[in-house]
Amino acid sequence: MTALVSGYVLADILSRYKRAYPYVKIAVIEDNSEYLEHLLIGGELDAAVILLDEDQDLMALEAETLDVSPYRLWLPIGHRLTTSDSISLDDISDEPLVMLNIEEIEATTHKLLSALNTRPDIVFRTRSVEAVRNMVATGAGVTLLPDMVYRPWSLDGDRIESRDISGSLPVIRIGVVWRKGSKLQPHVQGFINVAQSHHKQRSR
Repeated sequence: MTALVSGYVLADILSRYKRAYPYVKIAVIEDNSEYLEHLLIGGELDAAVILLDEDQDLMALEAETLDVSPYRLWLPIGHRLTTSDSISLDDISDEPLVMLNIEEIEATTHKLLSALNTRPDIVFRTRSVEAVRNMVATGAGVTLLPDMVYRPWSLDGDRIESRDISGSLPVIRIGVVWRKGSKLQPHVQGFINVAQSHHKQRSR
């Protein structure tokens, strides 16, 4: 799994899988998508759960989307935009931005920020989602992140608001991938089935 996926999806999928296949020994690797795809193609890995990029070339792999997470705006309590009926990218063009610098979503976030009419005022870059929460909650800036990582409280107990942004924004797709053309062993097919059931459960 990739880092962001392991933090927000891994535990539930693995707990379901262990209950369904208690005698299968599991080894989990966390790395970037490119390396995990390399391991899949080489037959060193059975399956992976990663963020799927719409520009990705997955010719050697099969993929199934498990979840889709839209970008939303995070704001501190009392921010002027929390009372707005509609918020556009133009409304945040002059806002200080806190940016999550995790490889998986960095390119998508840059695409999103490029839609701003002015050069974004990025006041802090970090690889820590919790650092983003703390910075936003204390009023250091706002951020745009996939809804899958949103939680309403920082580690210090400060409230964070989340709002929709009007307009056409990118989404994050989480998918399970495996090597194309390979005969799936029962334990691998089982993992894919469990991952799919996780998606169906979340969609209800």
